[in-house]
Amino acid sequence: MSSAARRLPRTQMPLHDLRYGDEVGYGDDQRYSKPLVEYCTNEWRSSPSYESSPDRGSGDNSDDFMDRLEDFVDATVAVITAPKFKRLLLVIVIVTIATTVLWVKVLSPLVKAERATWASVNKNVVIDSQGIFGSNERPDFPGMIQVQDLDPKLLPQSKSRTTAGTVNKKRLIFIGDIHGCREELEELLKKLHFDPATDHLIATGDIVNKGPDSRGVIDLLREYKASCVRGNHDDRLLLVVNDLHSTSLSSKKNPKLETSKGSQAISEASDEVRTLAMSLNADQIEWLKSCPLILRVGELKAFSGETVVVHGGLVPGVPLEKQDPSSVMNIRILDLETHVPSKLHDQEGSVPWSQLWNKYQDALAVRQRLARVKSLGRAKFDENQMTVIYGHDAKKGLQIHKYSKGLDSGCVRGDRLTALVASGDGKQEIVQVDCKDRRKRPPVQVDVDDILRNGRPGPPVNDATD
Repeated sequence: MSSAARRLPRTQMPLHDLRYGDEVGYGDDQRYSKPLVEYCTNEWRSSPSYESSPDRGSGDNSDDFMDRLEDFVDATVAVITAPKFKRLLLVIVIVTIATTVLWVKVLSPLVKAERATWASVNKNVVIDSQGIFGSNERPDFPGMIQVQDLDPKLLPQSKSRTTAGTVNKKRLIFIGDIHGCREELEELLKKLHFDPATDHLIATGDIVNKGPDSRGVIDLLREYKASCVRGNHDDRLLLVVNDLHSTSLSSKKNPKLETSKGSQAISEASDEVRTLAMSLNADQIEWLKSCPLILRVGELKAFSGETVVVHGGLVPGVPLEKQDPSSVMNIRILDLETHVPSKLHDQEGSVPWSQLWNKYQDALAVRQRLARVKSLGRAKFDENQMTVIYGHDAKKGLQIHKYSKGLDSGCVRGDRLTALVASGDGKQEIVQVDCKDRRKRPPVQVDVDDILRNGRPGPPVNDATD
């Protein structure tokens, strides 16, 4: 309180200088000993003048409702006619149309395909004429090894000592389709710092044909004691070799044989394949024949479950011993309804075999976990998760998934040669080198009439195929 205000009588002090507890008087007989707010009441609401007001009581509310309705309509019209609202409405329409098109054209087909794939994995697929695919007796193929186990000593978990006495971890090196490209294979091994004392090579098939030095590739793999599986090109070459031997044809004869003198394999083979078949020596032929259809590697830290190597692929749910040899070497897609394999790249109602394989392995893991829970951990299983390493599908190129590793990256046609390295510490690494285009093309065809008419040749016509 200011000193000037303190000299005034309390009844004349300004309100802003009063403090709580001061007595305030307005006249000689008025004293206020409480804060002024406590003297405020709502007694005016009960006064007769307020209750008799024409705006209160039971009057007609229709005018008030109409006023509010008009205000609402005016506000709505103002919002709709505003430029910002028009832009917002346009955005909503565009987003709605785009979402509908995205669902109809992209998302819905993907969802349907995913459902169909899972349905194919989780049901017993039956063929009317043959029963469940792979359950029939497999025909015998003389001279062909269906399944072979890799020597456990070659697995990366084991260790070996170098001449200097140091301990090195072993590596398994899986190599995609080589197709006779020895130069690129040597370059890849150099890039890998390949050491025959600690590393082991495994070729995923199609070792020969198309490239310039199939014999050199075989000799190099034999020198390094590499393992292998039989690819469709290797098998085709061996069929021609067998037919040549069965018809007593020597390697010195003209490779351009008359089809009437040879069997079907010889007649269907190209001149290049027949020439190669007659140029192989006995050791090279025996090494190719020793390549099994399926190489069972065992369990590796780098991959999930057991690891196997094939050239083409496998049908899920069928034991290795009952897999169809032709399918193992040629498979690319599987029919969702029947699980019948095909070597085609695409077909309605089918999916890549690796896609179905990965779904099947995921479903198998779930079923096994549930079985362990129900049996309190005592359940035993005839089938476990399996990772497949394969080649064959150069069109799709490198394909690395949890349970499948596709390594054919099209070296012979000028793309890359790929190696998948699995080490003892559980790591996996992809190593690649560039390749030259090794495909042999026919001579360029020139239109003579075009030269005579225009004085220069037209665009070349190349009939080469992959």
